[in-house]
Amino acid sequence: MKLPHEFIRLPLEFDAQLLAQEVGAIDSALWRPHHEGFKGNYSIPLVSVNGEDNNDFKGPMAATDVLNASPYLKKVIASFGEVIGRSRLMALDPGAEVPVHSDINYHWYKRVRIHIPITTTPDVIFYCGDKSVNMRAGEAWIFDSWKYHRVVNASDIFRVHLVIDICGSSTFWEMAERGNVPWLPQRTPTDEFTFINNDTASAPTVLTEQYNTPLVMSPGEMEGMAQELFSELADASDNPKEEEAVFVNAVKGFCQDWRVLWSQYGLNEAGWPHYHALRQRAFESVKHFDSVLKLANGTQAPRMFLFCMIDPALNVEVKDSFLGHQPATTTPNTPQAPGRATSSDKRQQKTSVSGDITAPASRTAPCPCGSGKRYKNCHGRLV
Repeated sequence: MKLPHEFIRLPLEFDAQLLAQEVGAIDSALWRPHHEGFKGNYSIPLVSVNGEDNNDFKGPMAATDVLNASPYLKKVIASFGEVIGRSRLMALDPGAEVPVHSDINYHWYKRVRIHIPITTTPDVIFYCGDKSVNMRAGEAWIFDSWKYHRVVNASDIFRVHLVIDICGSSTFWEMAERGNVPWLPQRTPTDEFTFINNDTASAPTVLTEQYNTPLVMSPGEMEGMAQELFSELADASDNPKEEEAVFVNAVKGFCQDWRVLWSQYGLNEAGWPHYHALRQRAFESVKHFDSVLKLANGTQAPRMFLFCMIDPALNVEVKDSFLGHQPATTTPNTPQAPGRATSSDKRQQKTSVSGDITAPASRTAPCPCGSGKRYKNCHGRLV
């Protein structure tokens, strides 16, 4: 999420010693390597899809067994009074780094990540944009994940943070307004920070996200994301204007055709092949701009289109959350999708993207080529 400052320290403090004790009691075999292969990076899910051991973003979130067995960790998470999304313990080996990256996808575009250091030293430095901080144990921080950021553990310890993803209610953002920015005058004296004690006599309630991705993105949300994309694109002054205009028109055309499809199908399963074919055509039409157009934060413009609009536009994985187990509704005479021929022949379900490789309805599904990778990281990768 984009923030007004690279780092904001929230006016809260936690019992770092008790947190460390609870983390130390967790079976070390539960630490799993980073799902994208970052060397020396590990995590343990605390709030995850269905409360299971996964790194998924889509679907109803629930507390894991690890969180339920850790009363103070649970209280810390519940103390924010927010609806909690995907949250984990995240660790770094001595000398390891979180490589530089920007969180440019649908999940994080409107979610903020809270960091609460548990085991750390002054030699652990968090970089964001042109700023850097050392987050001390027991503090609570948020940062601008839209900007490029990285973490360096130059210490000899196994660094552990609690990280909590939320959208943030108005109450949370009012609290963030009282938070301190390290290079600005204090907005709240540190002796006025709220300390969350270790009284766990009453079981805290952790509210978790149940709907965190659309089954089919609404036209209004799609167009809102497009305007965000155009704004980011306009703020990057070095883009060639002719190519930028072609790209913008392609995105606008995608939004227009998406609205027409939505007006006919809504969430109805009969429309899913059409939605999928439309987004695959859009992906193919803009990926060659990846080396040409950039956003204000330095990221290639087609990646925001892909990760914030095309990817999250259709999510068949969460159909049961929206439709239950109802049988699919069919349309006897399916008309053509707008703009191009996508009649009810096999082309609407099989869109060739590379020879005989066919894009699956979900970009997170296994790639049909048999590589074992997810489609978005294989034949559906934007290069």
